[in-house]
Amino acid sequence: MFEFSKKGPMADTRLTYQTTVGAGSSVTGNFNHRGNMLLSGHLVGDIHQDDDAPDAINGFTAVIGKTGFLEGDIHSTHAIIIGRINGSVLAKGRVEVYPGAIVFGDITYTQINVHPDAKVNGNLKCLLPDVSSPVAITDDTDGLTSNVVLMPKAEGA
Repeated sequence: MFEFSKKGPMADTRLTYQTTVGAGSSVTGNFNHRGNMLLSGHLVGDIHQDDDAPDAINGFTAVIGKTGFLEGDIHSTHAIIIGRINGSVLAKGRVEVYPGAIVFGDITYTQINVHPDAKVNGNLKCLLPDVSSPVAITDDTDGLTSNVVLMPKAEGA
């Protein structure tokens, strides 16, 4: 579902969309989607996934296409950004930010892939709990503090 090749993002062609806002169109207001959604036009408002849909068990994907421009937030299981967003992304699953994409806002995710040449101007927050906490270690030779993270020893090692 989330593939990248030298030819460009394949997300537009690999998904089946139940909802499409076409290039050149403009919509104002909050938008609820059931199934995968592709925004190729301009939307002023928030995008929300319909969590009550019977087929929402694995979640849906909101895609901001290459010509898409969202002025609002995304609340969906998965998000693929190829175009531009002025707003935040809250995805309980995976977020892909492709080359040329611009996000002016925070991204909250479980998995994320920000490709080279993508621009994110905001904070990134992972929904997964921290496995380990950073521990300050002082090097005796020069008294400097390091930001090394101590990892738990693997079982059987």
